[in-house]
Amino acid sequence: MSKVATDTFNVPELYLLAAAFGGNVLFGLPEKQIYQLRGEEVFAEAHHRHKEKEIITEEGKITKAGAMIIQAIEYYHQSKKYVRINNLMFAFIEDNDDELIVLVEVEEQKLYKLYVMSKAIILKLLLDKFSVISREPEEDEKTFLTKELNNEQRHEIENFEPGDSLLNIEFFHVNETNQQLDNPSFYQQWLAFPKDKKLITVDTVKRKFYHTSQYWFLKMIFDELEFPYKEAN
Repeated sequence: MSKVATDTFNVPELYLLAAAFGGNVLFGLPEKQIYQLRGEEVFAEAHHRHKEKEIITEEGKITKAGAMIIQAIEYYHQSKKYVRINNLMFAFIEDNDDELIVLVEVEEQKLYKLYVMSKAIILKLLLDKFSVISREPEEDEKTFLTKELNNEQRHEIENFEPGDSLLNIEFFHVNETNQQLDNPSFYQQWLAFPKDKKLITVDTVKRKFYHTSQYWFLKMIFDELEFPYKEAN
C-alpha cells in the first residue's frame, strides 16, 4: 500500500490540527461549524487519517512531524494578512522575512496542500505557473503605469473570455480596523489577463478597467508578497 500523502488535508483534518492551539477559524476555509453539524464521525475520521499520516501516534500523541505541521497551521492562523492568487493562499510568518505559508486548494477534490516555502521558490513557482506574471512587457509599458479604459474599450473587455490566462488576485489585511470590502486598505481584488499583447487589469471592487504596465503589475504583487526586488534578477 502506498504511503498516505502527509502534505494534503481535507477541511476537518486541518481544523482538528488547529484545535491543538485553540484555533477555530482558518482563513479561506469553510466554517468549522459546517462540519460539526455533520456529527462526530467527521472528526473521528480526520483523527484516523492523522494516525495514517503519522501526525499522531496510535496512543494519540503528537509526533515530531505532526508538531511541525501544527506549527505551520498556527503560523497560517496567526498571519496578519493573506494574499490569494487563483488557488494559492499565502500567509505570513512573524519575524520571518524569507518564508511564507502556502495553502493550495485542490479544487476538484476539496483538499488542501500545506507548505512552508521560501520566497525565492514561490517567485519561481509564480513565474512558471502563470504566464501573465512572466509575460514580456511591450516597449511602451515603460512610459506609463495604468491607463483607465474608456466605455467602448470597457464594453469590449466585459465581453472578452480570457480563458486559462485569467489571474484572480486578492489581498486581505485582517488587522485593518475598518473591515469593509470597499476599504482598499483591508481588501482588494484584481483580475489580470493579456489581450492583444496588452495587459488588462480589473479592479473588481471599484469596477474599473485598465491597460496596465507589467512593471506596475509586478510591483503590486511583489509589494503584497513582500518579495525583495533583487529576486527578480
